[in-house]
Amino acid sequence: MERKVILIFGKRGSGKSFLLQKLIEKTPRLLTFDTLGEYTQGVVCDNVQTLAGFWQKHYHQNFRLIYRPLKPAEEVETIAGLVWTCGNMTFAVEEIDTFCGPLQIGDNFAQIIQRGRHKNIELIGITQRPFGINRLLTSQAKEIYVFNTNEPRDREYLRNLLGSEIDAKLDALKQYEFIKWTDGQQELITGKA
Repeated sequence: MERKVILIFGKRGSGKSFLLQKLIEKTPRLLTFDTLGEYTQGVVCDNVQTLAGFWQKHYHQNFRLIYRPLKPAEEVETIAGLVWTCGNMTFAVEEIDTFCGPLQIGDNFAQIIQRGRHKNIELIGITQRPFGINRLLTSQAKEIYVFNTNEPRDREYLRNLLGSEIDAKLDALKQYEFIKWTDGQQELITGKA
């Protein structure tokens, strides 16, 4: 299986987290950076000490780890460094625009985005605001799922990224429906989470 960068965009309540859970349901090694406290399928840690204890015992085995950071902006680089060092896993990040904004991105996060596939790391980033993410993410993305969004800057950003036909498709989406864009494929496919 090819390890890649996957992005999921859409407004609150559109189905992003539900889709993520479907995408990761059979992932044997998973670390979810859960800033919203939405995930429960795995061992939940809410501080670095608990995470470190779990990590030392299980990093070489299969695991489903959910990390709920107390200070997400301060902790994301540490967690990304662990993912990079360990390799061979899926790293799912909620509110990725908070950590990979247009003008900021940490070194560990950048390594995962640019070279993660060489260490068998898949990155799945979820955000309500595609306009606010670092262009490094979209340049490396192999799949993008777009749920409904009405914010004008996000719509303009998506038009520039995926083509002008996205507007009509977005207007036709119902709750839990998405448009899937795959690298190298011009056609936008509508699916349901």
